[in-house]
Formats: sequence, structure tokens, C-alpha cells
Amino acid sequence: MGGGRKRGRTQRRHFKQGRENVWKHNPQRPPAGEGGEAREDNPSWQPFATENPAFEEYYKEQQIVSEEEWDSFMSMLRKPLPATFRINASCQFFQDICSQLENDFRKSLETEVTDDHEEDAIRPLPWYPGNLAWHLNFSRMQLRRNQALESFHEFLKRENEVGNITRQEAVSMVPPLFLNVQPDHHILDMCAAPGSKTFQLLEMIHQSTKPGLLPNALVVANDVDVQRCNLLIHQTKRMCTANLIVTNHEAQNFPGCNLAKFCSKMCMDEAKVQRLEFDRVLCDVPCSGDGTVRKAPDMWRKWNAGMGNGLHHLQVEIAMRGMSLLKVGGRMVYSTCSMNPVENEGVVAEILRRCGDSVELLDVSNELPELARRPGLSTWKVRDRGSWFGVHEDVPRYRKHVISASMFPSGKGSKDSGTGSSSVEVNTDVADADMKDSTDMGEGEQETTVTIDDSNNGDNLKTEEGTKVDCESGEVTTSSSYKKLNSTSIRTEHSDYPLHRCMRIVPHDQNSGAFFIAVLHKLSPLNENQVVDGVRIDQNISKDKTEKLEKDLVSHKASSEENTVHQQVIDNANVLDGEQNRDRDNKSSEDKSSEDSKVNVNEAAKPRQVERG
Repeated sequence: MGGGRKRGRTQRRHFKQGRENVWKHNPQRPPAGEGGEAREDNPSWQPFATENPAFEEYYKEQQIVSEEEWDSFMSMLRKPLPATFRINASCQFFQDICSQLENDFRKSLETEVTDDHEEDAIRPLPWYPGNLAWHLNFSRMQLRRNQALESFHEFLKRENEVGNITRQEAVSMVPPLFLNVQPDHHILDMCAAPGSKTFQLLEMIHQSTKPGLLPNALVVANDVDVQRCNLLIHQTKRMCTANLIVTNHEAQNFPGCNLAKFCSKMCMDEAKVQRLEFDRVLCDVPCSGDGTVRKAPDMWRKWNAGMGNGLHHLQVEIAMRGMSLLKVGGRMVYSTCSMNPVENEGVVAEILRRCGDSVELLDVSNELPELARRPGLSTWKVRDRGSWFGVHEDVPRYRKHVISASMFPSGKGSKDSGTGSSSVEVNTDVADADMKDSTDMGEGEQETTVTIDDSNNGDNLKTEEGTKVDCESGEVTTSSSYKKLNSTSIRTEHSDYPLHRCMRIVPHDQNSGAFFIAVLHKLSPLNENQVVDGVRIDQNISKDKTEKLEKDLVSHKASSEENTVHQQVIDNANVLDGEQNRDRDNKSSEDKSSEDSKVNVNEAAKPRQVERG
């Protein structure tokens, strides 16, 4: 128990007389190796569905692969991901591990080949330096359940626990290789958890140091989630290094640090205090993760186009913060495990647009030549609520503060995003619902994971009949005809930046997952105007919402004031009318009373005249 407290006598007695462990000897629970048979006998169990029509439609329209490759691409996405691992070259026995893999396991596992496309059950990855990364022809599930692989599985678990190997996806090993890490570099891993890439960086700085010497490098591993930071520490403590600092901050707001140089008298000279800048920055940002469907099949069910749109602004903020912390002459690698160009090329183009001549996109095609890769896209489209948009000007006005200009290839929008569209929804209920959903999306951009279900709101717009009025021509169209027009005639644009220097890794090229990588080089310090402009652009969403709310409040207040004034005028008029009517009634009553008095006098005089007669 925590704090050194001991259990009391009653607690100890109840602890000894605890309930029987039903998991220890449960005849209904199948053994580990018979899980597949038990699932087959269970009629209620169903495997994950590996189909999503919206997913296929989206990436067909984006043309990330050619039509001839589409079937191979989708077929590979539906297969389980092979297991891979990396040998720690800085450990003392890495050569013995390599020889054991090469001579013992490689021969003993030859009979266990299960894939027609693979010749070897286990082989080194040809593009990883030194044959330190290995590819298995088995998924993680097969390793756990196949009795013939039990000894090999135990070997992997044992070596992983002591830090001699790291079990990691193959494409996840690629980004740190393009950093070109040196033993005296200061390195920042902005979104480090769960820690596989951080451990790889630590391997690099220790591997490049002479035996018996400690490296002068520093690795700062950051993550926004404190629980994931615990996982990060658990992963990296296997290295037993003193060159690591783990921080818990929002990556887009990572604080600046100062380096203090001390004089011989151990007193700090304020003139020598300088800002900590990093030689290398790894910016593996949070993403929709649709490149991991082979190891996370639940992504087929969860995926929708709004996930990438909701994360775009956060990814830009994180990348710009990493660029501002990067030293001049340093290198930053931006990467995602997504195939969505809004999260990939769109973010890179926005970084280049904001930084101007201070940053360049490097051509690293000559590095790791055996790695199968494809160039980045120069044109793409944005999907929002069931509609496709090729330019920002075509986005409806009430969606411009959610679908920003930076998501498009040129990064250019109308001068005033609030007046860029000339059509409005007559159906106020639909417009209010859209504004509510867009407000929720804007607030969700600060989260590390964003899930936006467009299947319940966006796609339904295709079938719902609404009316649209063009403000310039006055022409009335329906929502269904608008969707048809939008899907058949879409204006597109191309980016002027050299986005072909980005790298796309697709699954069917080398039996792996999907990944995106861009290598950026900082040529000169960023101008404060560039940073301020970037922050201003990022804040436009919340500002637009605030301004709209303020305008609504002002208009509502003005209308209420007008109604109040109008009501006061009406009340005053009623009061005046009432007073006039009251005066008129008083006057008429006075006249009537005078007439009555005359009549009474005359009537009173008549009998007197009779009596006199």
C-alpha cells in the first residue's frame, strides 16, 4: 500500500479469504493458442468489416494511386500488417542478435511462410542502414497464437524488455532516418508518445559515439497527454540514458527555453543568456491515422472525411511552432500516418507560404534509395458535408471559418472570407445546424484526437430537399441540384510549391503501412510578422465566430432597441390619444350637463307658467 501503510488484521484476513480467481481455472475460457477456433465456434462473433464506401470514394477522388493500382491498393489495406522490429545498435550484444536471427531463426522459420508475396519468413528491411530492421511474414496476432512461433515470440519479448530490440512498425522508422542526427545535436520530438521514434533517436546518438564515451546530444521528448508521457518514459527507460528530457506540454504552445553560460566564478552573466534552439525537430503530428488500417481495422468503421479537416489547423500550429524553435541551418521532418492531402501536402504548403524564403522543402530522393516512395501531390480537393471543393472561393460563406484557404493547394481565398460566397441557405434550420457543427469542430481543434461524424449530417444533405437562392441573379435552386452541380463541375487548382519533394509511402509498394514525410530546411530566422500573421490566421476561426456572435448580439440589441423605441412611440401616441379622448369626453360631458341643466330649468318654468295661467 502507498505511504508505507500496512493492512489491518481484518483486512489481511479478508485478503486471504478472497474470492476464487475465475480466470485462473475457467473451463469456458479458451487457451491462448485456440482463440481462433473459439471465435469460429461462437456464432455471435464477427470480424472487423474492412469496407467503407466513403473511404474508397474519397481516395479515388484524390487520386493518390492510379486506377490500375486501385484493386492492389485496397487488397493490401485489407490484409493484416506484418510485424517488424529494430535492433538497438548501441547495445553491447547487437552483433550476436543479428547472427542469431540470420543463422538460427531465419532457417527454422522457412517452413512457416504464409504469404504468397513473401519468399522469406523473416528478412532484414533492405532500406534500413546496417540491416538493423527486420520484417516478419506474420502479424502480431499470428505470433501470439501460432505454437510453431512460440520460441521466436518469447525471444522477441525477452529482448524487447531489456532494450536490445524495439518492436515498431516499419514506416514509423523512416522519419528519424531523414533527420541526419549527429552526436552533438539538440533534438526535439514534439509529439513523442508512445516513444518508438524517441528510442530510435537515442539509439542514433549513442551509436555514433565512440565506445566508453557519452554523447553530448540532448533529446527532448514532449507529449500533451500525461498518461502517454508515462508510456513514453516506460519505453525509453530501457535505454538507460542521461541524454533525455521528457516534457508535458501542448506542442503548439511549447515554451521557449534559455541556455545560461556560467563564468569561472560560477555567476551568471545575463549578457550570455541565449535562447535554446534545436538542431533537429521531429514533428510527427496527431492525425486521422487512416494509414494504420492494417494494424487497427477498427479505423474502417470510424473513418470519415471530417477527421482530417478538423485536425488541419492544429497540425499547422504544431509545425510552425517547431519551425520557430529550429536553429538556422537545422532540419525538421514533418510526418503523419495519414493518406489525406489536407493533413499532408496542405500543411506543408501552408508552412512554406507563411515562412517564405526562410524555409525550403528539401529533395531527399538520393537518401535511402532502396526505400519505395512516391512524390507528393500538387493538386487535391476538400470534402465537406458531402460536397467537393477545389478552390476556397466555392466554399459556402457559413463554412469558410471551418474550411479555410490553407486546406487548398494554392492557399489563397477571398479577401474577406465572410463575403466570399454569394449564396445563402433559405432553410434556416439546416444553416443553424451547420453552424452548430462547425462551432463544435472549431472548439475540438485543440484536442489530440478529433472524431467528426459526417455520415450523420453531411451525406444526408444529398437526399434532403432544401432551397438555395443566388443573391446576385435571384435564381432559386434545390440542394440536390447543387450537389449534382458540385460533383460534376469542380474548379481545381495546383500548388506552386515543389510538393513533389514530399514522400508518400503506400502499402502495396513494400507490404507496409501508409505514411507521409516531408523534410524542411531552415535558411534564415523567421520574421516576427510571419509568426504573427500565422497566429492571426490560426485565430481567425475563433475570431470569426466571436465577431459573428457579437454582430448577432448587436443586431439583436439594435432591433430590440428599435422595437422598444417604436413601442414607446406607440405608447406615447396612445397616451396622447387617450388624453385627447379624455378631454373630448370631458368637454362633451360638460356640454351635455349644461344642456341638461337648461332643459331642467325650462321644464321647471313650465308648471309655474301653467299655475299662473
